[in-house]
Amino acid sequence: MLFTRDFSAVSEVLTPDFTDHFAPPWDPPGRDGVAHRFAQAAHALTTRRVEVLTSVCEADILAQAILLHFEHTGEFMGLPPTGRTFTIGGSNTFRFRAGRIAEHWGVFDVAKIPDLLAPAPGREGGWASMWDTDAPPGSGGRP
Repeated sequence: MLFTRDFSAVSEVLTPDFTDHFAPPWDPPGRDGVAHRFAQAAHALTTRRVEVLTSVCEADILAQAILLHFEHTGEFMGLPPTGRTFTIGGSNTFRFRAGRIAEHWGVFDVAKIPDLLAPAPGREGGWASMWDTDAPPGSGGRP
């Protein structure tokens, strides 16, 4: 799905009563929300590679640590396309039922994307705006 941008597969791989614990509250619930989020991301980010660092499977649960490699090809978080490539880390945990995904939990480092796409390192937006870059070493850089 990430590479082909064909999100019709969502209904094939997710159960009809799928629950996404990662979904923001304003997204449609269930499978529709997943298709919506994937389509929004695909509008702005071209997936170049999904790198699975580790997978652990026990009973009906699969947990993965992953790296997502993107190219910024459309407006994202208010930033016009830059053509830059970047990588963010994350984790997915899936619960399966009858060979399909019934539940998903996820954590991804999306807060640092504005910093990765900024023209130069700075204090505007993303993580950089949270830290005092002029703080003395050892102070933790907090304002």
